[in-house]
Amino acid sequence: MQIKMNIPYASLPGYNGLYIDYVHHFDKVRAFYEFPFDNEGIFNSITSKKESYNNSAISRIEVCELLKTQNKFFNSGESAFLNIEFLKEPDTFAVVTGQQIGMLTGNLYTIIKALNAVDLSKSLSLKYPEFKFVPVFWLEADDHDFQEINNINILNKEGHPVNISYLQKGIEKERYLTPTGKIVIDEYINTFTQTLKDNLVQTEFTEQLFYLINRSYKEGIDLITAFARFFNYILGDTGLIFCNPTDREIKKIMTPVFEKELNTFPATCELVVNKSAEMELKYEPQVKPRSINLFYTYNDNRHLIEMKDDKFSLRNTRQKFEKEELFNLLVSNPENFSPNVILRPICQDYLLPTIAYVGGPSEVAYFGQFREVYEFYGLKMPVIFPRTSVTLLESRVESFLEKYDISFDELFDEEIVSKKLLGKVNEINVDEIFANFTDELNALIYTYGIELDKIDRNLVQALKNRYEKFIENIGFLKPKFVDSQMKQNDTTGKRLASVLESVYPQETLQERYFNITYYLNKYGFDFIRELSNTIEVRKLFHQVISVSIKKDVEQPALFDNSIR
Repeated sequence: MQIKMNIPYASLPGYNGLYIDYVHHFDKVRAFYEFPFDNEGIFNSITSKKESYNNSAISRIEVCELLKTQNKFFNSGESAFLNIEFLKEPDTFAVVTGQQIGMLTGNLYTIIKALNAVDLSKSLSLKYPEFKFVPVFWLEADDHDFQEINNINILNKEGHPVNISYLQKGIEKERYLTPTGKIVIDEYINTFTQTLKDNLVQTEFTEQLFYLINRSYKEGIDLITAFARFFNYILGDTGLIFCNPTDREIKKIMTPVFEKELNTFPATCELVVNKSAEMELKYEPQVKPRSINLFYTYNDNRHLIEMKDDKFSLRNTRQKFEKEELFNLLVSNPENFSPNVILRPICQDYLLPTIAYVGGPSEVAYFGQFREVYEFYGLKMPVIFPRTSVTLLESRVESFLEKYDISFDELFDEEIVSKKLLGKVNEINVDEIFANFTDELNALIYTYGIELDKIDRNLVQALKNRYEKFIENIGFLKPKFVDSQMKQNDTTGKRLASVLESVYPQETLQERYFNITYYLNKYGFDFIRELSNTIEVRKLFHQVISVSIKKDVEQPALFDNSIR
C-alpha cells in the first residue's frame, strides 16, 4: 500500500465547518477546547492528568484488575496485559478511542480509530520516555439503537454494495430499547454469516475469515463479547486494551458521576446549552442535552430519566421513583445506570487517566460543547485528536481513474465526472471520420482516374463502378461503428457506476460505509498491518491509499491453540 494523494477536508463532502477549522485553524475554535492537539497541548494534558488523576479517589490497581478480567474474557493478546500492568503505574496514561459495538467491528473507520490509538501511544512513548502511554478502546455497549449496529455493507461478487443484517429470531422490531451489550446472539446468526459468505468472492482467505467470524459470533455469546473477540483476532496483538463500561464493578466506580448528575440537574444541561449558543454563532452544534443526562435500564429496556411531578420517572413508562429510592438503586444496582453522549466522556475520563481521545469529525465537534461540563465535574478535557480519514483505491478503480484522467475529488460530483467521461469516450467523431475517409477516396479516384483514362476509358468506368459499390459497403459499416461506440459508452458508464459504488457508495465516504470483512476476504489478514504501516496519523488530510499489497498465501496460524 501507499498514499496516492492527500485531499483537503474542505474539498470533500461530509466534513463540518468546526472540524475543518479545528484541524487547520485551531485558534478559531480555541475557546471550545482545553488543549490543542499539537505536541505542546499533549504535554500539557499529560501534566494536568498526572496531577488530577493521581490525586483522585480512583484506584489504578482496582481499575486495572477489572480491565485484566475483561480482557482475559475478550481473548486479548499478551501486549494488552502488559499495558494493563503499565497502567497501574502513576506515570502511565491512556490514549482512548471508542465506538458502538457494530457487527464485525462495524464501519471501516472503527478499525482506523483503533490503529490510530495504538500508533499514537507508541509515538508518544518514544517522544516522552519518562512516561508510558497505552491504547484503550471504550466499548460503547450501553446504547440501545440496535438498528444502527446490526448490519454491515460489503461489495458483493458483482462489485455492488450489499447490506446484510442480523435480526434476533429473524424478526425486525419497530423499536429497540435493550442495551446492545445485553443482546445475546441466537441461532439466526447463522443466516447472517451464510448470507455474508454467499455474497463474497471465494478466495484463499475465506475459510480463515469465517473460522474467526464463527468463533466470535456464535449462539449464546453477547454482542459486546463477540465484537471484542473478533476485533482482537483480526487486529492481532497490538497492545490495545478493551474497556467494557457496562460491567457492574466499573459502573460502581463511576457512581459519583451519576450521583452528581442526579443531584445537580439541570446544571450539566445548562452548561451545554450555553456553550452551544456560543458555538451557534459560527458552527452547527452536534448534540442536544437533556435535563438529566442519564438512562436507567428497567425490565431490560433502557429509558431516559426525567423529572415529573417532583419524582424521577422513566420516559415512555409509568415507572416513577422517589429521590431516595433512585439513589438507593444507584448503590445497589449501579449497572442499570448509563450515561448519554454528553455524560459518557465524563465517565470515560473519570475512570481512566486519559490524555488524548481519538475521534472522528462529529466527535471532535461535539466535544467542543463539553468544556465547561468537564470543569463542572472537576476534570480536564483531554486532547481531542482527529482520527485519520482514508479512502482505499483498489487497482481496478485506480486504473479507471488513470485511463480517463479523472481526479479523485471529481468523483464526488457525479454529473461533472459523467460529462467529462463521456466527452473523452466520444471525442472520436464517427460521422466526421467516415466523411473524411469518403472525401479522400473520391480525391484518389479523380486524380488517378485522369491518368488511367489515357490508357482505357472503358476500364476506368469499370473501376468507378466497383468504387461506388465499395463506398456503399463502407456505408453499411458506419452504423456498426456508431453502435459499438454507444455500447462502449454504456460499458464505461457502468464502470463509472462501479467505481462510485466502491469509493462513494450511497453518497457516503467509503470509510463510513463498508465493513472490514470485504477487504480481509480479498487481501488477507496482512491487510490491517499494511494499512497501519501506511497511514500517517499526524497528516491532517484525507489520505487516498492505493491498495496494492502482495497477497501472501502463508497467513498467520489461526487454527492452533494460540487463539483462546
